[in-house]
Amino acid sequence: MKKNLYLFEISDIFANQVYLPYSSGVVWSYAQSDEKIKNSYELSEWFFYRQDAEKIINSIKNPDVLAFSCFMWNWNINCEIAQRVKKKYPNCLIVFGGQHQPLADRNDKFFQEHPYVDILVHGEGEETFKEILLNNLDKIPDFKSINGLTLNIDNTEFRTYPRQRISNIQDSESPYLNGLFDELIKKENEKNSGIRFSAIVESARGCPFSCAFCEIGEKYYQKLKTSYDKTKQEIDWIAKNNIEYVTDANSNFGILFKQDLDLAEYVGKIKEKYSYPHAYRVTWAKGKADKVLEIAKIFEKAKVQKGMTIALQSMNPNVLKAIARKNIDGGKLDEFIEMYEGENIASYIELIWGLPEETLDSFIDGACKIMEKGYHNYLDIHLMMLLPNAPIGSDNYMSKYGIRTKETQPRFSHRHVTEELSTDTAKFVTQTNTFTEEEWIQGHHFRWLIIFGHYLGPLQFIARSLNEIYSVPYKDFYMGLMNYTKQHQDTFLGEEYNRIDINLRKIIKNERHWGDVLGHVSDINWEVDESTCIRLADPDTSKRFYKEIRVFCDILLGKKSDRELLNDIFRYQKLRLHSFDKNYPIKDTFTYNIDGVIERKQNLKKKKNSIIFNGKNYNSDLFKWAKEILWYGRRVAAYKTQTMVEAN
Repeated sequence: MKKNLYLFEISDIFANQVYLPYSSGVVWSYAQSDEKIKNSYELSEWFFYRQDAEKIINSIKNPDVLAFSCFMWNWNINCEIAQRVKKKYPNCLIVFGGQHQPLADRNDKFFQEHPYVDILVHGEGEETFKEILLNNLDKIPDFKSINGLTLNIDNTEFRTYPRQRISNIQDSESPYLNGLFDELIKKENEKNSGIRFSAIVESARGCPFSCAFCEIGEKYYQKLKTSYDKTKQEIDWIAKNNIEYVTDANSNFGILFKQDLDLAEYVGKIKEKYSYPHAYRVTWAKGKADKVLEIAKIFEKAKVQKGMTIALQSMNPNVLKAIARKNIDGGKLDEFIEMYEGENIASYIELIWGLPEETLDSFIDGACKIMEKGYHNYLDIHLMMLLPNAPIGSDNYMSKYGIRTKETQPRFSHRHVTEELSTDTAKFVTQTNTFTEEEWIQGHHFRWLIIFGHYLGPLQFIARSLNEIYSVPYKDFYMGLMNYTKQHQDTFLGEEYNRIDINLRKIIKNERHWGDVLGHVSDINWEVDESTCIRLADPDTSKRFYKEIRVFCDILLGKKSDRELLNDIFRYQKLRLHSFDKNYPIKDTFTYNIDGVIERKQNLKKKKNSIIFNGKNYNSDLFKWAKEILWYGRRVAAYKTQTMVEAN
């Protein structure tokens, strides 16, 4: 009789979409390529999306092995299931692998806290899991000879020798190609669950960089392993199965330029042949923005990728030194931005708030410096989350930089908020030697203001006009508005600020979820910057908001305030911001050449001109507009209408 194996790689469902369980699929594919394992184990069930833990536990019958692929978003539910199954079936072997269980040098007292876990797998799991399953077939299994493990022996740790990385991932079995995912999809379709699948491929594994905040910043992963030929076959399978969204787990797409260029061209050919995938998401090679432009153009032409990432993380050299990160220099940044805009390739910059050696002032200065460089497409500011196996998570590193964390629910947006979500937690850095928790909160609020106001559009064209015409620095505009907002709590922004502040303080006490659920739009949670934009989409709210911003601008400019000019600026702002209830195209006439000043650096002239504003019509469908403009389209500045100045 075969042994019963249960696999777990639980992910959240976003808008009825869930990823195929790639990590556990790769490990199980590798293991069952051994005939002895294939003939000795039965995959009884594969749990890959979040559901009630009680339901999962009740469906497990006479298990011999439970294997969990552990990530931040499923750690607590994995632990709950493992603990309760172990109590019911004490002879069941429970194995934890993935990226969340602690590294071998960080798991002291792990089994005292988690006595229900038998084995921790460290590093790559393919060969290790195969050896575990083979060894488990012995009458008296002894796992001490298997490299890459920490074993639970009487609730104390026994560490085996480190596991060397596998030499070849190209020729390893693929769950896409060996029928595993076909069977999984068939089973799910029979349930009529309505779930749609997204896919992960891995054209390259490893990363030559050592960023302290990243889980693959450890030396173990520094050598690149590639599997381009297999990935092409997997893309064929993905397209034939009508899967829309693909993420390539290659951490530096474009670093192996010829191979990545060839793969991009292949994705384009497959898209042309099958109309799938709709999106092929990659993490671009760091500091290689000029080199990967050719690849980006291929993806853009195939309509599978929009937006080039410029991952800066911080503009503060002290921070970059602390996190072992080398950024492109300021001159190159200007060059890359100009290069992308010249090729009509959208780009977005990434920063992280909460890194060691960052201060509130340096964070604000860095974000404003990016605006001063003329970059207005999109700025993605992440909140620093402590990944347990990243170098930054070591005791020595945390002690050196005074890192303190708060445990909250994982910060995911666009998912259905249910009670089950509160069982999983993540750690966010809320204090270091260089900023206090209160300063971290203020940094969060500044992040909200500039993403909502500038990089989702409602204030961008006002700020840019004042910068170009009146030489008002962006820092003066946005910090001035922040202070005005705090002092005028009866304004729209004052109300938004207070609501976000109250909720954030609850979040870091783990008393609520991140984001906002707007019942009149949908039952998913939105980022706070998105929710502010959605509230502002209401015509009456918008009228109130811009009236209040006009008062702020008059105060900011003082005697320089020009009523006629500001009328033009505010009218232009409203028309450049895409609206869910307007019918495009819209034509309007202006007294000043505002569009030329903002978009083409023209000198201000009082010259009558007509502008046509164009965009997609949403026929007052607020949810569709919010999804496509604020969610899907934020990184490519979908919030902007397109302008055409009519010739006189």
